[in-house]
Amino acid sequence: MRSLAPIRLLLLLAAACAAPSLPGARPELNREFRKPDADVAHYVELFEGESREIAVQRDGIAAALGLRPGQAVADIGAGTGLFEEPLARAVGTQGVVWAVDIAPAFVEHLRQRAAAAGLSQVRPVLCDDRSTGLPQGSVDVAFLCDTYHHLEHPSDTLASLRDALRRGGRLVVVDFEREPGTSRDWVLEHVRAGRAQTVAEIEGAGFRLVRELPVEGLVENYVIEFARP
Repeated sequence: MRSLAPIRLLLLLAAACAAPSLPGARPELNREFRKPDADVAHYVELFEGESREIAVQRDGIAAALGLRPGQAVADIGAGTGLFEEPLARAVGTQGVVWAVDIAPAFVEHLRQRAAAAGLSQVRPVLCDDRSTGLPQGSVDVAFLCDTYHHLEHPSDTLASLRDALRRGGRLVVVDFEREPGTSRDWVLEHVRAGRAQTVAEIEGAGFRLVRELPVEGLVENYVIEFARP
């Protein structure tokens, strides 16, 4: 019988040569969201109010995704469901909107909100800090809006996203411009990575940067699209 020692040695060498995990967000950044009794009404007001840029420009951001009827889109970090209605309209009743979040209270809220609006194509998913919890090859477009900087283990989550995306699928990231000397203090303290670093991390995870998607009215946020080879 052939010895397994050389195979084990090769596996150890491969593990040693693998790219190190990316540093992610501090767990305390998401601690309040994870509480079973999180005040969802408070977060609806916070996330969907007119003071939040992406809430005001919601329809423009959703339109920039270029979704088609019948497609499957995953809203990673769906929160209180700001984007579920326009995404559902875009993919139609034959499409799927995976509404993914790490907060149990948000996922239950997403379920109730979708049912009340008659959006049968919205499928809430409770994820964890390393995996999206999505089936392999189930997604045409993955959408992270002001979510990337919340990832505690970006390497693992990006690998999970890559598995969930179909070949040729797209990853669209909306996040804050983080520029010392220009960005406001809250952004500098809250957001760990600027645009260049975010692009480098996502490309390092096997995605290809395609383009920036222009959305009128965005000042603090950028929108960039990647492709899954």
